[in-house]
Amino acid sequence: MPDLGFSQYQKLSQEQTLSPQIIRALNLLQTPSLELGREISEEIAKNPLLELADDGRSPLATQLPENPEMTRPEAAGKRSEPEEANVFRREDWREPNEPANAGTRVWTREDDERRAHLFNSLVEKNSLHDVLDEQIGLADVDAGTQTLLRAFAERLDEKGFLETPLEIVAEEFGVSLKKAEEALRVFQSFDPAGIGARNLRELFKIQLKRNGREKSLAFRIVDEVYEMFLGRKFSAIADRFGISDSALRDAIEEISHINRVPAKDFIADDNREILPDLTFYFDEDASCWAVRSNFDYVPKLRISREYKKMLAEGRIPEKERAYFTEKLRDGKSLINALEERCKTVEKIGKVLLEIQQDFLEKGPAALRPLTMAEVAAEIEMHETTVSRAVANKYAETPWGVWELRKFFNASIPTDSGVSMSNAGVREVLKEILAEEAPTAPLSDEKIVDELAGRGIQIARRTVAKYRSMLNIPPAHLRRKF
Repeated sequence: MPDLGFSQYQKLSQEQTLSPQIIRALNLLQTPSLELGREISEEIAKNPLLELADDGRSPLATQLPENPEMTRPEAAGKRSEPEEANVFRREDWREPNEPANAGTRVWTREDDERRAHLFNSLVEKNSLHDVLDEQIGLADVDAGTQTLLRAFAERLDEKGFLETPLEIVAEEFGVSLKKAEEALRVFQSFDPAGIGARNLRELFKIQLKRNGREKSLAFRIVDEVYEMFLGRKFSAIADRFGISDSALRDAIEEISHINRVPAKDFIADDNREILPDLTFYFDEDASCWAVRSNFDYVPKLRISREYKKMLAEGRIPEKERAYFTEKLRDGKSLINALEERCKTVEKIGKVLLEIQQDFLEKGPAALRPLTMAEVAAEIEMHETTVSRAVANKYAETPWGVWELRKFFNASIPTDSGVSMSNAGVREVLKEILAEEAPTAPLSDEKIVDELAGRGIQIARRTVAKYRSMLNIPPAHLRRKF
């Protein structure tokens, strides 16, 4: 009989634990501009020690709640406050001519708990990045596969499709195409269903499999006669499978109800207002391209002078002192996180300015290949920090408002020896298709030849992928009679 006794042993392991301050900073880093005001409003409502430091001059000042029971000094304070250890040694925090007993009611723990209950009851929806990051962390795969999974997450378009061809990802990370395909299958098993699909056909197959419909007529249509389905050759499909018209209609009905946008639940309203964090412009005085940050929407916060004065004068009951110390720490943490958010985006903007000047002068076709790892090395930060910093951020450029993530593109070699970004290749593809004869549109094979004639060597399926990303149908659907 085996020994079922207990035993003790020591195990030495290394783990990285993120502090609440770092977690807050990372969350604020990827928060969209317009959502930032709401989050700060909630923090001010929950933390009696936080207040606006700019006398309401911030564009979001009217959105931030005022506490009528708190006395807010009229004079604007500086952003940098004394260290926490010095707060209790200040002899006087009073404004000029202000009486010692200003009559401000002490904010108690019970007041905070009531407010916290209100705001904690609000359901906060996680971002797609957070949802995928959690699943990647739980995946039972080796370190190399985890790296590929994170790479896929960073290369999704706004609808949840994998934007970068798999061959390019495999080449970028120095792995075989088979290894990349295996990792992609793991990624496509994540939620939401269909995430990481490379095209609609693959999306349909993933979702039908997920629903246990792998042996259904709908799956066979998508798997075997997808081009006929796109061409609406329904009679030919019925003859091919020997099925009735009603059975075919049911299968088509099933396909039509499949969600075509995997990231649908994570896409904000298309009519949303966009506040660019950066503006790239040509400085006429300096005769060069420049970048400026647009952080007027970020309210300037400070720690309440009145409450620091009350702490310094010992007017806070001893039993509440620990509570206020915690709120002081939280407030300073938020102020520092907001400052770091702005500094990080500014640093990234300067790197983009230096690398993407051809884009600013000539347009999207001149976008240079660039990875987040390169920018991370330049600003001495982790690649995932850059990924979070560019998420949900926009820049105003001479070519319109661009998502910051669109400045990052994989490298595609050309015959001239100069690499081109995949965004640049898509622009060339658009030019080729704009010049095609309407009555004789170019097939994907012909487009491959056209690109090769311009020194760009890519596979036919890569052309099909780029064409799909541009919402351009296949040749037989573009033909005009």
